[in-house]
Amino acid sequence: MANLKELRNKVGVVRSTRKVTMAMKLVAGVKLKKAEQEAAASREYTQELDRILSLIRRELIDVNYELFSGRDLIRTEMLLVFASDKGLCGNFNYLVSKEVFRMISGIHAENKKVHVVCVGSKLFSLIKQKLLQDDAIELVEDFYRSDKLFSNAQKLANKVIADFTANDIDRVSVVRTKYHSATQCKVEAKSIIPLLREPNSDRSETIFEPNIEEVLKTAIPYNIAIQIYQSALESVASEQGARMTSMDSATRNADELLSELTTTYNRIRQYNITQELVEVVSGAAAVARG
Repeated sequence: MANLKELRNKVGVVRSTRKVTMAMKLVAGVKLKKAEQEAAASREYTQELDRILSLIRRELIDVNYELFSGRDLIRTEMLLVFASDKGLCGNFNYLVSKEVFRMISGIHAENKKVHVVCVGSKLFSLIKQKLLQDDAIELVEDFYRSDKLFSNAQKLANKVIADFTANDIDRVSVVRTKYHSATQCKVEAKSIIPLLREPNSDRSETIFEPNIEEVLKTAIPYNIAIQIYQSALESVASEQGARMTSMDSATRNADELLSELTTTYNRIRQYNITQELVEVVSGAAAVARG
C-alpha cells in the first residue's frame, strides 16, 4: 500500500498535468474558432472554382495543356501530405498516415515511384521509413504561419508546377483532412494535376475569352494554389479540433484520477488515525488495569 507521502506527490503531479491540459484545451479552442471561420469562408469558392474547371468538355479543346488534361504515361506520383508540426492532437496524424501508407502501397503495386512532400513535420520520419530506394521525400517547414499561409501555398504550387513541367513528376495528389466539426474530420485524397473530370451532360459550347490557351494558363495554376491553400486551412482546423478534443479527454481523465487518488489518500489517512486511536485507548486501558 502506498504511503501518504507518495500519494501526495502523485496528486501534485496530476494537478500540474491537469493545469497544462486545461490550458492547452482553452488555447486550442480559441485557435479552432479562428481556423474554422477561415476554412469555411473560402471553402465554397474553392469548391466552385474546381467544379467549373472540371466541367469543361475536354473533347472540344484543341490544345494539349498537360496540367489540365494530364499525361498518358505515369512514372512518378507526388503526394502533398498535410499534417501537423506539433503533437498532442489525438489520432489526427495517425489518420493521415494511414491514408498515405495505403496510397504508397497502391503506387508501388503499379511499379511507379513516389515523391512525398510533407507539410508538417510529424509524419516526415514515419513516411520516410515506408519509401523505397528510388522514392523521394521532402519536408516543407514553417508553412502554417497564418500571416504567410497564402503566399506559402502559391510558392508550393509554383514548385509543384515546375517539377511537373520538368518531367520530374507526372501526377500530383493532395492528402489532407476535411474539417466537419471539432470531433469529426475525414481524410481525403484528391488529384490536382491533372484536374479530375466531372460528368457533364450539357452539350452547349463553352466560350473562352480571350482564348482557351490564356484561360487555362491562368486558371489552372491559380486553382492549384487555391486547392493547396484550402487544404492547409482544412488541416489547421482539423488539427486544432483534434487537439481540443484530446486535451478535454486528458483533463477529464486527470479529474477521475485525482478523485481516485484523493479517496485513497483519505482512506489511508483515516486508517492511520484509527490505528493511533486504538493504540492510545489500548495503552490507557492497560495502565488502568495495572
